[in-house]
Amino acid sequence: MHAIFRGAVLAALAVGFWGIPQAQPYPARPLRFVLPFPPGGGSDFLSRIIGPKITENWGQPVIVDNRPGGSGVIAMEIGARASPDGYTILLADVGALGINPHIFRKLPYDPVRDFQPITKIADFPLICAAHPSLRVASLKEFVAAVRATPGGIHYASAGNGSMLHLATELLAKRAGIELKHVPYKGGSPAANALLSNQVGFACMTTAALKPFVDSGRIRALAVSSAQRARAMPELPTVAEQGYPGYEATQWVGMLVPRATPRAIVDRLHAEVARVLELPDVRERLVSTGAEPIGNTPEAFAAQIRASGALYGKLAAEIGLTPH
Repeated sequence: MHAIFRGAVLAALAVGFWGIPQAQPYPARPLRFVLPFPPGGGSDFLSRIIGPKITENWGQPVIVDNRPGGSGVIAMEIGARASPDGYTILLADVGALGINPHIFRKLPYDPVRDFQPITKIADFPLICAAHPSLRVASLKEFVAAVRATPGGIHYASAGNGSMLHLATELLAKRAGIELKHVPYKGGSPAANALLSNQVGFACMTTAALKPFVDSGRIRALAVSSAQRARAMPELPTVAEQGYPGYEATQWVGMLVPRATPRAIVDRLHAEVARVLELPDVRERLVSTGAEPIGNTPEAFAAQIRASGALYGKLAAEIGLTPH
């Protein structure tokens, strides 16, 4: 009888006294990072720095699942429809969260309704740069050159509705100038267009342009972030040069499906914030032009809403028709 009673107790403990299986502590199996971009991009780079650090601490593998295509829509839909158990984690950028709702007529996700933010991982400040043939050394001189150039000055972007497109249009609006947009199919062709003087101006990530600034092939005029970039501390911000309040960065953040329990959200936030404070992680990020953030879920949620409001208004002003 004693053995039978002991067996019954063990069985009860295994399934819970009320017949409900006891949940395993999170995380109990591998995590999956879903990314809207192919290997080699900014969010991919972040995932492959953060993932191994989480594995070291939690003892669970982190699988990077690249799902490029559709301006991030494919990955965003996967993230929105995933089980809200904390094992599918989305790394998304300002384009997918702040711009897409204003350039696509129908989206299979809502950036506010369908997700619970974890943290903004990093900002990627943009360098606003000119070809040396323009003979300008500051943003003020560039604005004057635009106003004095018959037919205007052309600028490159990674495509209509891209962050690079809207960041430059926002600058033009603040400066009261008109620039002629030349969209390319991606950041690399746009950078090549600036280097070869097919266009005179572009705002692109620090990682894309800094090597060419250092070699003298293009001239950096300003950085688009609110504070100077640690990768180029000598370069003044747009705001410092007479346009207060201007800020436009290519940020990347982490989210989970909306119904994910808050305890899991808090656990993920604490872990990613811890990783972003590690000296070797910060050094690697800053060396590529990224600015580590690690803010609270509430602060990141506010950033998503603010970006949506800013770029929605701008898209309407420049006539970017949803399709």
